Amino acid sequence: MKAIRFALDECVVVVEYPAHAWLSPFAPRELAVAVRAMAHTAANLTCSTSLSVDLHLVDDAAIQFANRKYMACAGPTNVLSFPGGEGMRGILLFSLDTFGRECLLYGQEPATHILRLLAHGMGHLAGLGHGAVMDTVCAACFEAARVAVD
Repeated sequence: MKAIRFALDECVVVVEYPAHAWLSPFAPRELAVAVRAMAHTAANLTCSTSLSVDLHLVDDAAIQFANRKYMACAGPTNVLSFPGGEGMRGILLFSLDTFGRECLLYGQEPATHILRLLAHGMGHLAGLGHGAVMDTVCAACFEAARVAVD
């Protein structure tokens, strides 16, 4: 797997781009800009310190392994969040395989769907569980990312 890395201000985003990256509607730099916008938005809305994020684009095998090992769940999923804690980087694992299937199965527009999934992962990186506050933060993260990549 070839890594393409982007350092964007204090929120360094590492994007690992696998061979089947054509499934992403965004180029690596666009994804890095979108995730940076989400990280700043989530940090501002949750009154937390700036979020630093590593985004890893993976296949179903990699995310299925992580899902089983760290979440005790079987099978692949679309996104997994691993908050970094104080002074540590958070990690988002994003399965391009699952994302591609969901776009086809559910009729999702790829650019919108990827940003919504990443916004959801960012909400968890900010320490939020599911609920009204999470929904508000995710909506704001989605909008910030949409504006950043337009």
